[in-house]
Parts: sequence; structure tokens; C-alpha cells
Amino acid sequence: MIRNHRGLTFIELLVSIAIVSFIGIIIVSTLSQSVNYSQKSISKNFIQQEANILNTQLIKIHQKSKQYVLSNSNCEINVSITNKDDSTQTQLFTNTKLCYSINLSGIVIPGQEDKNLILTVSDRNDPNNSIKITTLLYRLKDGGF
Repeated sequence: MIRNHRGLTFIELLVSIAIVSFIGIIIVSTLSQSVNYSQKSISKNFIQQEANILNTQLIKIHQKSKQYVLSNSNCEINVSITNKDDSTQTQLFTNTKLCYSINLSGIVIPGQEDKNLILTVSDRNDPNNSIKITTLLYRLKDGGF
């Protein structure tokens, strides 16, 4: 008498576990890569936004002030501004997560000449994750039209 046994043998069970494990490893690997790329993209966008904001603020300072002094140290940019009415103020650009650097330092007199500015903003934890913006600090010269 032959009985029809329904069930899995030990080998079939091991093969099915191995196949499911292999598929699981591929899925987990793909998901971890997508999360990693997503975090890098978010970080890059944040750095780009911060660089654009800082660039805009430096252009406004250049266009509205009589003169200013730039200094750059310890991932900070310090600007000592002399306004057109000879009042002075100091503005410090700093961020706990980002490092700022510029190629200019010293006294800048906006009415005399335009300046090329290279602004670099990088992640303090990952210096390879950085944005570099090259811009022209300009202002209409006094005595125009």
C-alpha cells in the first residue's frame, strides 16, 4: 500500500529558506542604498540653499555699504561694515553644521571696483560634501548718469 505523503523534505526546506534569505538580502541592500542617496541629496540641497542665502547677503552688504572688512577663520565669515552714514556694525556668518570660507579678506570699498568672490560651503562632518559658488560683487559706480 502506497501512501501519498504531503509535506516538504528537509532539503526542500533548506533550499526555500536560502532563496528567501537571498531575496531578503537584495531588498535590504537596495533599501539601504536608496536611504543613503536620499540623505546625501537632502544634505547637498541644504548646503546649496545655505550657500545661496549667504551669497545674497554678501552681495547686499557690498551694494549698500560704504566699505567693509572681510575676515575668514574657523569656518566663520566676519564682516565689519561701515555704512554710508559712517555708522558701523559687525555681522558674523556661522553655522554649527557647516563650514564657510571665502577667497577675499581685508578692506573692500564697493564704489571703487568689483570683486570676484568664491564662496565655499561644506559639511563639517563630511568636507567632501561641499558647494562652491563663484560670483561677482558689483555696484554701480558713484557719479553715474
